[in-house]
Order: sequence, then structure tokens, then C-alpha cells
Amino acid sequence: MARINFKAVLLGFGAVLLLDTVVGLILFAVLGVNTTTEQAVSQASSSLAFLLSSAVLGSLTTAVGGYLAARIAKSYPYFNALALGLVGAAFGLLFWPQYPVWFNILGLVLVVPAALLGAHLLAISSRAHA
Repeated sequence: MARINFKAVLLGFGAVLLLDTVVGLILFAVLGVNTTTEQAVSQASSSLAFLLSSAVLGSLTTAVGGYLAARIAKSYPYFNALALGLVGAAFGLLFWPQYPVWFNILGLVLVVPAALLGAHLLAISSRAHA
């Protein structure tokens, strides 16, 4: 636990939530979902285009969060990105009933590698600047 910087993980997770909210609103607008929040979630969960776009873009936002958590933590970047991915996986379980099983499983499979990718991108960019 001494290797985990909780402030870095929470800030990274906050960034992911913010980015996911913006991405979700953009996807709703682009895909023509224009109803109440409950109806929008229902429509989105039955739209293959929305779900696939969410999986891809959500993985990208998670990579950004992993990058930020690793950068803010400064030491043990992979541990902090891993912690962010695990928090993201736990958070995703809260929404399990709203989406198809395949989408939930895909999210669980992708969240930790995406967060670790963010830390790896930081490591690569740090070596390039060294």
C-alpha cells in the first residue's frame, strides 16, 4: 500500500469520470439520443454503435487516467495505474445491470490493461526525454 499514491489515483479517476461524461454526452448527441436520462441509458444500452464507441473511447479515457495517476504519483507508476484500473473495474460493477453482459465483461477485461497502457506511455515518454 505504501507504493500507492491515493491522491494520484483519485485525481486520475476523477479525470476519467469527467472525460467519460463528456464522451457520453458527445455520443448521445452524435447518435441522436435526445430524451430523458433514464430513456437515454435505455436507448444507449440497446445501441451497438453506442456500446462499441463507449468501449473504445472509455478505454482511451482510462489510459489517460492511468497516465495522469502515474505522472502525479511520480514513483511506482505501474502500481498507481493498476490501482486506478481496479477502482475503475469496481466502479463499473455498479452499472452492471444497465448494460449487456458482453459489454460489461469487455469493460472488465479492458480497464486494467488500458490504465497500465497509460503508465507505459508515461514511461516511454520519460525515456524519450531523458
